[in-house]
Amino acid sequence: MGKVKALIEIIKKDFPDFEVIDKKQSTLMSVLSKVLFFNKKFMTHYTTTVGNKIYVPDLSFLDDEDNAFIVLAHEYVHMCDNKRLGPLFKLLYLSPQIFALLSLFAFWNITWLWCLLFLLPLPSPGRTWFEYRGYSMSMACYYFLYGVKPEVKWYLDYFSTSLYYWMCPFRDYLAGKLDKSLDDIVNNRLTVEQAKVKELLDERKQRFDSLLI
Repeated sequence: MGKVKALIEIIKKDFPDFEVIDKKQSTLMSVLSKVLFFNKKFMTHYTTTVGNKIYVPDLSFLDDEDNAFIVLAHEYVHMCDNKRLGPLFKLLYLSPQIFALLSLFAFWNITWLWCLLFLLPLPSPGRTWFEYRGYSMSMACYYFLYGVKPEVKWYLDYFSTSLYYWMCPFRDYLAGKLDKSLDDIVNNRLTVEQAKVKELLDERKQRFDSLLI
């Protein structure tokens, strides 16, 4: 069994209704692509998790085992956070921009229109934290798979550009946080999700090594 299929089995133990879906076949993703107008590559380059469904640009992405493994493990972290926090996860992830919806009360009182200011690219501590956890998993998988540390700078643009609506412009702070996370990974101070993924890869390596004896 390939490592991607093995990872999917682990995910399904925690989330029996888990699915990987082609974005092109999803009306929801089509609508979201219009809402997320600032991310021109949303449909073609980004994986999106909603509930226990992972939407990918094309199912052929699963053919690249290493990349698919890293992406699915990243999204698995989001699913675990969503399961643990419930509606609070969605609120924190979408804040502060979600509060622009309060402008609908302007039908009764015009001052609610001030809430449209939440549509500005304001920093999002909640989204930053959840994506920090997700990209920490991405770094962990890279290290587990290749035995070398990834470059922290590879991940900074995800936080400080339109890719995630400028959720955290403080690049030096993020670099420090990601460096600390990478140090924890190298020294086997792992999160629960990272430990599960490492255990899976270690077991596969042990089975492979036993075949060579």
